[in-house]
Amino acid sequence: MPGKKTGQLALVVLTLSSAVAGAILGAVVQNEITGPRRLEDMAVMLLCLTVIGLAAAVVAMSRSTQQSVEDLFQVLDITVRCQMLKDVNEYRSPGDDLVVRAFQEAQREILVLDRVTESGVRPDIAMQSNVMAWHLDAILDRVEKAGIRYRRYCQVPDTESPFAFAEAGSSQSESTFARHCVRMCEMHSAGRDVSLRVTPTSFPYKFLIIDRKVLILQLQELCETDDNEREPRTMCELVISDPRGQLIQHFLGMWVQLEGHHRTRSLDARSAEMTMLRSSLGR
Repeated sequence: MPGKKTGQLALVVLTLSSAVAGAILGAVVQNEITGPRRLEDMAVMLLCLTVIGLAAAVVAMSRSTQQSVEDLFQVLDITVRCQMLKDVNEYRSPGDDLVVRAFQEAQREILVLDRVTESGVRPDIAMQSNVMAWHLDAILDRVEKAGIRYRRYCQVPDTESPFAFAEAGSSQSESTFARHCVRMCEMHSAGRDVSLRVTPTSFPYKFLIIDRKVLILQLQELCETDDNEREPRTMCELVISDPRGQLIQHFLGMWVQLEGHHRTRSLDARSAEMTMLRSSLGR
């Protein structure tokens, strides 16, 4: 059990992060109170926001304070590890990357909820293309070697024109992701348990679920673009181990919600979007 000082510190962190979560929830309630959302749904949202708030607090703290908060998570049987994007871009090999290692340990399935911003780019656009390739290749490697199930939903502003990031002038990272999308559809056509779908934007973040035991959550910050707009950009990635599924079950519920959305649709190798992507990549 934590000592008195650690316990007090954890209480302060919990109070602050809960306050942040409460403020966010208040804004949500203001928008949703007239709708059919049940009280149970709101309680679930508060739980998720509180845990996210705690995790965000870990990012901003010193190493000694981070250890104190990690002790608090251990009581819940949840462990949180963080890697800042600026550090990830300096990694020398895939083995340095926490997310890559999590993918390499997948035994059954990987579910990804991705996001494309209003300007048509993904929030992790600042990730070095070689690092992004490590992430994406690690997933496909598990599909080929272990036969795992792989599902990716891309939240997009317009489901009829989902891949604006593949237009001329896109970054190397976005081209890397475009190639991954094409490869996903090719693997689907070859009979692999792989599916790529586009869906309207419903949740303002990106998360991944591995074997329903590990949650990878991207924390984002609003940054000013060249057009003087403010858009989300990835700040760090949290790798959350939740063997009991106490937190993950609620993120899985969000996933299922999008799965049943009437505007969610699947893409395959014959889709017009894949033809466009192959053309933009010179394939």
